[in-house]
Amino acid sequence: MNAIEQIIAGYVSLKNRQALEELRDHRQRLLDGVRAHSVPGFRPTVVHDTLREEIELIEAALARFDEDA
Repeated sequence: MNAIEQIIAGYVSLKNRQALEELRDHRQRLLDGVRAHSVPGFRPTVVHDTLREEIELIEAALARFDEDA
């Protein structure tokens, strides 16, 4: 389990939906920044893919909150 998965698991176990939403929003802002600021010679593919994957993990955790409600 990597760091983001541990963080997500912690928030889920604490039933802290707000923290998960804030984490997702933060990751989305980072992703938007990567898209908006291109740097010559730098390929943001790995960063982009990692952030997308993290957002998907967070959204899956949020979906579990919806299922439990």
